Amino acid sequence: MKRRLAVGLAVALGVLTAGVGVATSYGAKTATTTLTMWSYDNQDPGLEPVLKQLSKQFEQSHPGVKINLVFKDFNSLVGTVPRALASGSGPDVTEGNQGYQTDAQLVKAKLILPLDKYIKKYHWDRLYSQSTWGMFRWTPDGKSFGKGPIWGLAQTGQNVVVFYNKAKLRSLGFDPDTMPTTFAGFDKLLGQLRAKLPKSQPVIEEGNKEGYGFIHLFGGIWGAYEKPASVRNWIYHVPGSRYDTPGTIKALAKLQSWAKSGYFNSDYNAVGYDVSAGLFAKGKGVFWIGGDWDSTIIKTGLGKDVGAMASPPGPRGVWSSIGGLSGPWHISSKTKYADLGAEWLNYVITSTQAKKLMFGQQQLPADSSAKAPANNPYLTAVYKAFKTVADDNGLLLYTDWASPSMYTTLQNQYQQLLAGRTSAAGMAKAVQTDWDKFDKTLR
Repeated sequence: MKRRLAVGLAVALGVLTAGVGVATSYGAKTATTTLTMWSYDNQDPGLEPVLKQLSKQFEQSHPGVKINLVFKDFNSLVGTVPRALASGSGPDVTEGNQGYQTDAQLVKAKLILPLDKYIKKYHWDRLYSQSTWGMFRWTPDGKSFGKGPIWGLAQTGQNVVVFYNKAKLRSLGFDPDTMPTTFAGFDKLLGQLRAKLPKSQPVIEEGNKEGYGFIHLFGGIWGAYEKPASVRNWIYHVPGSRYDTPGTIKALAKLQSWAKSGYFNSDYNAVGYDVSAGLFAKGKGVFWIGGDWDSTIIKTGLGKDVGAMASPPGPRGVWSSIGGLSGPWHISSKTKYADLGAEWLNYVITSTQAKKLMFGQQQLPADSSAKAPANNPYLTAVYKAFKTVADDNGLLLYTDWASPSMYTTLQNQYQQLLAGRTSAAGMAKAVQTDWDKFDKTLR
């Protein structure tokens, strides 16, 4: 599923051409080399201002080159890009989407290029932790996820973060500057807060109307009971992987116990994900556990009273959560300008200017060498939460990538689990059944 990103270009930077790359003329004065790029990063408006600014700078350092940026909504792009690429008149560079529904099909149909030679040329192997690269790896037949050549590159990081209201914690007798550093401690704190809060007030504000709220929230619990590598292997369909493990069942039981204990707002299935972030920003709930792409919504409401941290680890000590990297950029196998497309990607992802603009847009550069602005402690905390998990190889990816029907299965099963209509073991069995059915088509 596509994660929506936060709003607000906070910095207005002048054109900076130094460091873009060696100025090269790709066309005579009467001709122009046009590179067409398709992106869905225009929500709220997402990375659109960043990509436009960087592309202008790239054009200025590359006489004769024009970057034609085309923005589409997510469903329109992923729904039409296979046909557009196959026709030969599609984009030179485009975003895809991790998982079997989009990227596997692009690889299988040979519509995009493996990026290994560019990884070597630009030293992209230093961008992400080793486990993170798996989400861009496919065998050339599109059947094996997580291994084989690398076909994509991401611009930003995404992570499910524990946001908290410092003022509310203080009013209830807790110090927001000494938050729990273990999952057991966090679990205990939730119980203590429930005992002190009026029944009408939730401990955790949640929005599950679209069906992915609890897919996201569950990651911090899951990682406390199950090895992150095992979760990723299951998403990648590594033979022998299981969802119905003792660790996962214990984690599901813990989530169900939170619901039974009244930790969540009772109307979570009627509240949208972003809406719940907005309600938390207005003072509802002590915690909101959700995507860092909504960090600006929360900051706008709570101001200096907002805190952010990674979900605390279980006994293994591994920081983990649902998260990954943004939609992958791909180079068309039919483009005449693959090398130039790779050079553009290198600039919009790795340059100092790119990282500065991304932080200015309240977005987190995927490049592990990035440094958050020193004068923005909140953004630093949000970025630290992502880096802590990513550097610990704890990103669990997005569970719905495991099969084309997995999102619907998870949506239904979480609703049944939280309503007490199924058990943790029952949900685990249903999810594994979906996985098994799809797995058979890959063998």
